[in-house]
Amino acid sequence: MCGAIAYTVGADIAWAQETANGPVLFTADELTHDRELGLVTARGNVEILQGERVLLADLVSFNQKTQTVIANGNIKLLEPTGEVIFADYVELTNEMKDGVIQHISLLLSENARLVANGARRTNGNTTELAKAVYSPCSVCEDDPEKSPLWQIKAQRVIHDQKARKIEYRNATLEMWGIPVAYTPYFEHPDPTVKRETGFLFPEFGSNSNVGQFFRAPFFWSIADDKDATIDPVFTSDEGIVYSGEYRQRFNNGEFNISGSGAIADREIGDPVVIETRKDQFRGHVFSDARFDIDDQWRTGFDIERSTDQTYLRRFNFFGPSDSTLESNVFLEGFNHRNYMAANGYLFQDTRLGQRPDSPVVFPLLEYNGLGDIDSYGGRWSLDSNFRYLYQEDKSENQRLSVDVGYEIPFTSPLGFVTTIETNLRMDGYNTNHFVARDEAGRRTEDGFTGRIRPELKVDWRYPFVRPDSSGQTVIEPIVALLVSPDGGNSPGISNDDSVVVEIDETNLLDQNRTPGLDRVEGGTRLAYGMRVARYFESGGSMSAFVGQSHKFTTDNVLEAETGLENGTSDIVGRIDVRPSRYLDVFYRFRIDEDDGEVNRSEVGSSIGSSALNFGVNYTFLREGTVDDVAQLDELLLNMRAQWDDNWSVSLFTRQDLIGDIDPLEHSAVLTYEDECFRFDARLRRTFTSSADVDQIDEFVVRLTFKTVGGVETELF
Repeated sequence: MCGAIAYTVGADIAWAQETANGPVLFTADELTHDRELGLVTARGNVEILQGERVLLADLVSFNQKTQTVIANGNIKLLEPTGEVIFADYVELTNEMKDGVIQHISLLLSENARLVANGARRTNGNTTELAKAVYSPCSVCEDDPEKSPLWQIKAQRVIHDQKARKIEYRNATLEMWGIPVAYTPYFEHPDPTVKRETGFLFPEFGSNSNVGQFFRAPFFWSIADDKDATIDPVFTSDEGIVYSGEYRQRFNNGEFNISGSGAIADREIGDPVVIETRKDQFRGHVFSDARFDIDDQWRTGFDIERSTDQTYLRRFNFFGPSDSTLESNVFLEGFNHRNYMAANGYLFQDTRLGQRPDSPVVFPLLEYNGLGDIDSYGGRWSLDSNFRYLYQEDKSENQRLSVDVGYEIPFTSPLGFVTTIETNLRMDGYNTNHFVARDEAGRRTEDGFTGRIRPELKVDWRYPFVRPDSSGQTVIEPIVALLVSPDGGNSPGISNDDSVVVEIDETNLLDQNRTPGLDRVEGGTRLAYGMRVARYFESGGSMSAFVGQSHKFTTDNVLEAETGLENGTSDIVGRIDVRPSRYLDVFYRFRIDEDDGEVNRSEVGSSIGSSALNFGVNYTFLREGTVDDVAQLDELLLNMRAQWDDNWSVSLFTRQDLIGDIDPLEHSAVLTYEDECFRFDARLRRTFTSSADVDQIDEFVVRLTFKTVGGVETELF
């Protein structure tokens, strides 16, 4: 043993001792050293540092011969892992790694605490506590003796810092001081752990599609960069649904895959005439990946596939089921204002009823470039697109489209803002129709066809701005002249990406109001409108736009396929009112030019604050307005109220207003959340069904205990 050194630091006395286990440094208000007994005693604001551990106390004695530290009064032991141990009495050996502790309290990460009458420390990483209590809930400041919202009491608790887990023997879960559950053994990762192998909290319940069900997911932390979840679902009506997920991260990206499968019956037909197909394999797979090749290029894919239309609705354990499942593989690059991409798409239509086979698109090559502003203030653009599309039993075609454009703005001394856009668009198609006639009964053409279209757009605006003490008002008349050759929609060009066309305020001034590239809007058209806006100094605003267009030429083919009118269009517009953060209202409309009937009407609003908020969304679509769809008349209402820091409730309903008012869906969610606990109760009912999917009535309750996990049950 080496000698000791004592010295004074400010008003404190410091003492250092070299030992076989490393140096020990004392600081205190008063320090005595009995050389004969080898005993160092420190009093008042004592701080001992040995290795990576720090001990604070009122009174500490250090036996140099036995390397034992005994501390009393206001003890705090700071661990290298960041945990803090509070106690009344501590006796430690082996670099303060081993010992016994009386009236111990451990402060863990996430504000979790372990409290016990006594504990024993071993190897500096295992603490065994007797008659212990664990809880991450805050203690009531007004009544510290009051039980926290929830806590776990156990006869014996072992906290293994090295394995980062907490074990309980003969444990009882209490809520508000009332015992609600008991288990002879229980363990969970300590709060420092974000990922740990083991069973997750179970989920159980019943619903009308699969009967009683139970799932107990097992999480496997394979390595720091990869993990998996094995998640079988045991059902009373459909047997076992096998499911799981695998995730992995790489230095330059990530990969995820999940899926499920079951041998189950499938019912097809309508609710009156039903055919049951026994013991069918049914399942799904979802997968995605993203990889950065370098700073400019990345690649990846998204896969969404199901064995049939109704699987994800019937076995509704795997997230919401969209009406279309889309799979995509891509390569894309970014360079300043240039974008390049290569894509492949595969679609699966999961809407009910008989559906045609979805097309396969591969490859889809795109390039979009935007030049620098030249000396005249204009800039060039280049958009190119190559697509190969295959649809079983219908057609296959290849399309190459190149669009070269130039845009230049002018502002006159009087304030007129004029923008001139010129484009030269060239499209080439090579088509092979498997059926000689299209859906309208016209004979189609195989082979190569194309079009070359110069396009001109002159956009003129005259904004009037009037500022005042409370804000500013803007009145802006807008006129656009759009010129291009008539026609351009040859029967040899199949319409694959310009099917659904809707005229509204967002595309009224566009050169082509058709989505996609397969259909073009030719001829000469004049679009005109007025925008009025009021902007307040307080941050609120009100705005309105109304407009219309008139086509001087006709295109009967385009009107028959897409519904784009010849002559004068419907009147379209939008009104937005946002006077403050407590009110947001919009109204969109489309009024028939001939009879004044409303073809489309949409109203949406959000009223209130975070304490109480109401939302309304009403949509009306006249029959035949968009792609000959049936009339839509639907109302959505939602309300959210939060009456204190913890409790909130949300209500939602969707109603079909055609004829008698028929409900489509109702739901209600009650939530309680604080710093250590979350309670969710969700009640939901749907009114749509098919031969394979029943109407859904569900009541789901989920309890989430911070740092421990959650349990969910579906009661019916």
